Amino acid sequence: MISHAEFSRTLARGGEGALSTLTDGFPYGSLIQYACDGQGQPLMLISDLAEHTQNLLLDPRASLLAWEAAGEQDPLAVGRVTLIGRAVKSEDGLEDYLKVHPQARAYASFKDFHLWRLEVERVRYVGGFGHMSWVSVEDYKQAEPDPVAALAQGVISHMNEDHGDALVLLAGQKLGKNVENVKMVGCDGAGYVMIADGKTVRVEYAQRCRSSDELRKEFIRQVQAVRNAN
Repeated sequence: MISHAEFSRTLARGGEGALSTLTDGFPYGSLIQYACDGQGQPLMLISDLAEHTQNLLLDPRASLLAWEAAGEQDPLAVGRVTLIGRAVKSEDGLEDYLKVHPQARAYASFKDFHLWRLEVERVRYVGGFGHMSWVSVEDYKQAEPDPVAALAQGVISHMNEDHGDALVLLAGQKLGKNVENVKMVGCDGAGYVMIADGKTVRVEYAQRCRSSDELRKEFIRQVQAVRNAN
């Protein structure tokens, strides 16, 4: 199984999120681009002229919400993470930010732009309905993002386009009945999610997968197991 800390680190790697700062005691939300340092703490290259920057200069407390792309799933059924902490100006990490957002190099040297780091103090993970927890900061910082996350969209497209018959078999086995319309909508290092005749189904792997080759072997194993059982 993938821990909530690992899921949180994976979600935080997305690069875009909603930054909440405080203005006159009220939360103020902004769409923000960011990158993460080696401990999963967000790095933000922001202008002194921005409202959220003015808010941080007065009160450094902030939170950043990052979420998984919902695709065809219910947006409330997919993962999201909220990182809570205090934002401080950072003297290092600019190159880490520019690797994720290379277009920012065009204005990174402007006098009004500075790099900020959200020093994470609390982490709230929500993985969908009924799956949520407060993740310890230590576990979050020590966790590694799921390597399969970077492969997921390619795997999902490949399975839906080329192996629809296999998905029908796998979904039918999981639900214990015949199904007709099946589509894979999610994939991570511990399992995958399908929508089968309108019902959401998650299937776990026999063991953790970390590469495309391991995923391929696991899908073959599962399909063969279902066919042998039938």
